[in-house]
Amino acid sequence: MSYDYKQTHENILNSARKQFAEKGFRDASIRTICKDAGVTNGAFYSHFNSKEDLFGSIVTPCIEGLNELYSSEKEYYLNIQCFDDILNAFRASYSSYAKAIRYVCGHKEEFLLLLDSSAGTEYEGFPDMLIESEAENTLKFLTLSKKYIKNTQNVSENLSKLGASFMIMTVFDCLRNGLSADEIIKETALVSEYCIAGYKHMLSI
Repeated sequence: MSYDYKQTHENILNSARKQFAEKGFRDASIRTICKDAGVTNGAFYSHFNSKEDLFGSIVTPCIEGLNELYSSEKEYYLNIQCFDDILNAFRASYSSYAKAIRYVCGHKEEFLLLLDSSAGTEYEGFPDMLIESEAENTLKFLTLSKKYIKNTQNVSENLSKLGASFMIMTVFDCLRNGLSADEIIKETALVSEYCIAGYKHMLSI
């Protein structure tokens, strides 16, 4: 693979990031992306199959990286053998958000595209998909914890989704507002304390 091919590929990606951020996926055009990148429309199709393929090439690696972070952490929280494991898992779960936050902030441009410019792509509704995944893992954790808690009737899909939504949307709202990773971590630490207190109250932990 020649250097020219790599450089052209990178030029298209850089132009696309700019166009998608300014206009959104639907209104960004291949013609404008190519013009800004200094390539022909024909050259574009030597690199990408479509505008959808181009958008996916930008955001998919970041989604996969975030998923790897979640996968490496979640098994720990599902190993509930006693009451103390529940409390430790709550604390560790929310503290682990710092890793995800630093990752997201390290790929801020791509995640803002997912949040604000993905309408019309398969990634539309990305925050909701992330919340669903997080809520599913939380529900598994709470279900495994049932034999060690009192108010098992409060373990529900809705309760899991509320906590997941609160945390995730706090991160993304802070990202949109231009906060640094350290500032977002500080904000989510407050939210996590609130969520943990709420879970303890609802479940009589």
